[in-house]
Amino acid sequence: MRFRLPLTIAWVFVTAIAALAQPADWSAALDFEVTGAWVSEADLLDEFREEDLWSTRHLPFAELAGGVTLSPEHVKSGQSSGRWADHPRFPTIHCRTVPPDWSASNGVAFQAFSEEATGERITLGVASDDEATPYHDWLLADFIVDWTGWREIILPLSAFRTLGSPIGWDTVQGVYFFTKSFDRQPNPYTVLHLDAMRLLDSPVTQSSAAPEVAVESAIPIASRTPDFDPSIMNHRWPELRDPEAAVAPIQYMPYFSRERALFGYYPRFQPGCVSVSPEGRAWVRHGGHLLQTMGDDGKWIWRSILDDVLVPYTRDVLGFTELEVSSMGSSDDASIRWDADGDAYMLCFVSDPTGDWKTRTGLLLHSRDDLQSWDVYRLPWYMCRFEKFLGHNADRLTRPPVILMARYFAPTEIYITIPRKLDDGTLDIFEPTLICPDAMPMSAHSGEAGMAATVGDTVFMVYGRMEILDDHTKEDGAPAYAITYDINTGELSEPVLIGFGGINAEDNHNWPALAIDSQGYLHVVINGHHNPFRYLRSVRPLDITQWTEPVEVAAGTSYAGLICDSEDTLYTVTRHSDPGYYFRLSMHRKRAGQPWEEPKNLVVPHNPYYEVYYHKLTMDPVTERLFLAYWSQSASICLFRDEFRAYAHIWPDREVDFLSVENAVLPLGACNTEGGKYQFYGPKPSEPTILTSDDRGDTWHVATSEDFAPTVAAE
Repeated sequence: MRFRLPLTIAWVFVTAIAALAQPADWSAALDFEVTGAWVSEADLLDEFREEDLWSTRHLPFAELAGGVTLSPEHVKSGQSSGRWADHPRFPTIHCRTVPPDWSASNGVAFQAFSEEATGERITLGVASDDEATPYHDWLLADFIVDWTGWREIILPLSAFRTLGSPIGWDTVQGVYFFTKSFDRQPNPYTVLHLDAMRLLDSPVTQSSAAPEVAVESAIPIASRTPDFDPSIMNHRWPELRDPEAAVAPIQYMPYFSRERALFGYYPRFQPGCVSVSPEGRAWVRHGGHLLQTMGDDGKWIWRSILDDVLVPYTRDVLGFTELEVSSMGSSDDASIRWDADGDAYMLCFVSDPTGDWKTRTGLLLHSRDDLQSWDVYRLPWYMCRFEKFLGHNADRLTRPPVILMARYFAPTEIYITIPRKLDDGTLDIFEPTLICPDAMPMSAHSGEAGMAATVGDTVFMVYGRMEILDDHTKEDGAPAYAITYDINTGELSEPVLIGFGGINAEDNHNWPALAIDSQGYLHVVINGHHNPFRYLRSVRPLDITQWTEPVEVAAGTSYAGLICDSEDTLYTVTRHSDPGYYFRLSMHRKRAGQPWEEPKNLVVPHNPYYEVYYHKLTMDPVTERLFLAYWSQSASICLFRDEFRAYAHIWPDREVDFLSVENAVLPLGACNTEGGKYQFYGPKPSEPTILTSDDRGDTWHVATSEDFAPTVAAE
C-alpha cells in the first residue's frame, strides 16, 4: 500500500514522540487532569504548519481542537472533569495518551455526568491501526445518553466490533468518542462531563447496552442517503440555538462545520425537497420515500412508502430480491404533484442492486386519499420528471401531470406522456411521444429546473442537445430548443433553436429551464456549467418561433432552474463559482422590466474547490414563499490531505469506504501549499437543510417547523 506509507510513518513517529513527551502514568490524561490531552480535531499540526492550513484564515487551530475543557464542575475523580458540549460543532474528541497494550484487560470504564437524557448514540473508538491497510483501523462500541446525572459506563472488550482490520488489543494508539459516524446526527443539547476512564482487569458486564435499531423489511433496501431517523421527529428541543443568527449568507467554517454546527440546527423533521399543494399544505419528501407534513396541531405527520408500496411492488411484480431507491433528487424526481381533483402523484426510480442495469425502472405513484395509499404504474423508461409548478402554469392541474422521460443518460431519446384518468379514478398511461432522439435527459439533478409548462391544451417545452451544429464550433456551447405538444392531437411542433449553453457543445450539464409569466411570455435560461447562464424571452406571448437575443448572466454558474412569481419576478439559484473557485449557492433575481440583479450569496464554503449540493428551488403557490433544499455535506467532494484527515476524524467509516476501492489514492498537502493535490470522493450526502424566504428573496433564513404551518388558498 505505497500511498499509505507516509501517513503510517507519521502516525508511528508521532505516537513515539508522544510517548516520550508524556508521563509513563497514563491515568492523569484518562482522568481528564491534563490540559490538551483530549482534543476535538485531527492532529493536523503533526503534519502541517498551522500557517499552511487554509482553516486558519477563519479559525486558529486551538479553537478547532478546544472542544473539551477541564471543568471543576461535576467531578468524580481528581480536580476536574472533561466537559464536552456542542457535539455538532465538536463531533469527535480523542486522546492519544493511552496505555499501548490492553490485552491483559477485560474492559474499559469511565464516569459520565449527563445534563440531559437526549438519547444521543455515541461510539467509543479504540485506534488499533494496521500498517498494511490504507485506512485507519478501529475497535468500536456504542452507548446511548439516556440518563441524567452521573453514570459509570462499562464496556467489555468483548463487546467491541471492528471497523477495518485492527491489529488487536495489544496495539492501541488512542481513544476516540464519535457522534457523527455511521450517518448519525448528534443532539446539540447533549452535554457530558467525562471523568475517571480506566481499564478493568476483572470480568465485567456491559453497563449501558446500545443495540442498533433493527429495521426489518421483506427484502434488503439500499439507498445513497442516510437512513430515516424517527427519533428526531417532533423532538422537544429548540430547532435553532439562535434563530436570529441562522440567516443567509451562511458562511461555512472549517472543518465541515455547517448549519448544524453553526446554528445548532436540529429540525423536528427530516429536511428534503418541499412541494406545496394547491390548497397550501407543504409536504417535505426526504430520501425518496419519506413523506412529511405539518398537522393542524403543529406536530409533524409522516409515513414511509417503502414497506407497504415500493417493496411489495418491486418484489412481487418486478421480481426484485433487493431494492435500491434513488433518493437524492438526481436521476429521480423529488417533487410531489397534484391535480384539480386533489389527487397526488410521485415518481420513483428503483433498481435491484443484485441485478444489472436492466432492472432500472421508473414508477408513477398515484394517490386518491391525501397521500395515504398509492397505486403504482410502471413507466416505459426510468429517468422521469414532472412538469413543475413554475408560477403561471396553472393549467397543469386540469389533468394528471405531464411526464418527461429519458431512455438513458445523455445523449438519449426523450419523450413526453400525459396519463389519462379513467372513470373509476385509475390511470391509463399513454404510449409516450418521442421529442428528440439524441438529447440531454430532461432531468436536471440540481436546481429543480422545469422544462415543461402547460397553458390551455398546449405543453411548452425546452431541451438541450450535445452536438456541434453546422457553422458552429464546440466552444459555441450546447444547442437548446423549444418545442410544443398539442394535448388534444398528440402532435409536436417543429423544434426551434433558441440558443446555446456554455462553452462546450458536448457538456450534458448545459440544460435549459423554462418559466411563463402572467402575460404568457416564455422565459428561458440556458446553463453554462461554470460559465454564465444565458437568458432569453419569447418575442410574443405563447409563441416559440422568435426570441430575444441571449443575455449572459453571472460568471461561473451551474444548475440554474427558473421560477416566476405573481409580480413576474424571475428567480433562480445556482451553484456559483465566481469570483474564485468557491462553490457557493447564490440567488439570481430579475424583476419585471429590469435587468438581472447581482448574485446574492446564500451559502458560502470556507474553502475553494469542488462540491455539489443537489439543490432544489421551489415556491408555495399560495403564499409565494420560496424554499431552497440542499445537502450541506456534499455527495461529491474534493479533499486535500489536511481536509481528508479532518473528515476521517469525524467519519472514520467513510475513510474506510474511500480507501477500500481499487486504486484509491490519498490526497497530498493542504490547499495552496507546494505539492498539494486533492482527490475526489463520493460519500453519502448528509445534513440536509432548507432555507426559506417569505419576502420574495430579499432575506433567507434556515427553515424550522413554523415555516411549514398549513396555509389556506385564497377564494
